[in-house]
Amino acid sequence: MKSLFKIILLLLLALAVAGLGLFNNGSMLLISRGYQFEISLNLFIILWFLSFILVYYVIRFYINIKRLPTKIQRSRAKNALIASRKHLNLAGLHYFEGKYRQCYENSLKSIKREYSSENKFLAYLLAFRATSIMRDSAKEQDILIQLNSFSDSKWQLAKHMVIAENLYNEQKYGQCLDNLNAVLNLDHKHIPARRIMLKVYLNLSNYTKSYEILEWLLKNDSLREYKAGKYKLSVISGLFNQVSSVNELNKYYTKLEHQEQVNFIYVKLYTNALIRLSEYNLVIEFLDKIQNNMSLMLIHPETILVLSKKNLDNLQIERLIKIAESVLISEKENQKILLAIGILYYKKGNLVKSQSFLEASSNLKESLDGCHYLILIAQQNNDSKLLEIYQKKLLNTLNNNI
Repeated sequence: MKSLFKIILLLLLALAVAGLGLFNNGSMLLISRGYQFEISLNLFIILWFLSFILVYYVIRFYINIKRLPTKIQRSRAKNALIASRKHLNLAGLHYFEGKYRQCYENSLKSIKREYSSENKFLAYLLAFRATSIMRDSAKEQDILIQLNSFSDSKWQLAKHMVIAENLYNEQKYGQCLDNLNAVLNLDHKHIPARRIMLKVYLNLSNYTKSYEILEWLLKNDSLREYKAGKYKLSVISGLFNQVSSVNELNKYYTKLEHQEQVNFIYVKLYTNALIRLSEYNLVIEFLDKIQNNMSLMLIHPETILVLSKKNLDNLQIERLIKIAESVLISEKENQKILLAIGILYYKKGNLVKSQSFLEASSNLKESLDGCHYLILIAQQNNDSKLLEIYQKKLLNTLNNNI
């Protein structure tokens, strides 16, 4: 379009000169050193105009010659920048393609020609992640030294986060926590950092800290449902195995949602924790409380069997027998319940009922405990025949368990 305007302008100018020549017949007389030159006024105007154009282009040519080194330098810098950005793009592409060697090489090529600090930092991050995945510790340390040279605050969060992820993968949990805490100091609501911190504390079996982080993540709806359930089960399981008092145990149990408090897994963890703390009365009360909940009936046989082997007083034995016999109504063929009742009656001193339940249990499945208590009953009753039978069964059971 500009060329068209220039052509039209030249045509108009030519028409103007031609028109001027029709109406102007004047001439100019030039005198120099005794010589006279007479030329048409129109020709003089044309020559003067052409000389102006010639001077303009000579000056312009001279300026361009002077600027040529700068232009060459800029052109080289531009080409280098284009090449650098191309290598950076390839590095990112290769990283997500899983081609970590090519990612590392293109990152270094990009760094050599890049003048932008932001792009250099990004290239170093890609190179660091690539060397980490390749498990090339020497190159990883070299890149890490370069990364640490970026001290501007705008790069700190990304730097600490990438280093923390790498340290977590290498199971260097102490250093990983240092970097995660640095991230949270910069952004206390940083969700990915808290997720990694949760996994670190779980690996370190620090369930108290894990619980605090899990509470924050759940409060901020920062975990997917299936992951939230998985992490919560791990944390609660660890806490219940570590608590040293009933008050502490109940504090965590009552914080569970209602449907979790009657969930089979959480109830089992809770009863196991009470047994570990030797709070047998509380276990018996809890079993009595959940007795009518059909979804939790599977907990009773195993828990009652574990309790039957503990040092219980007479009142506890009576209460536990009552619960066990109630469960037996719906679980008539449950070997664990029969065995537990047999052991409880033995501790109570009722050898007849104990023998009856223990034999019923053994008919369903031989067990070391069943054989042991039947041998004790035979010894107390001086029943050599029964003693011989169950001694043989005890040996067979031991051989089968080896």
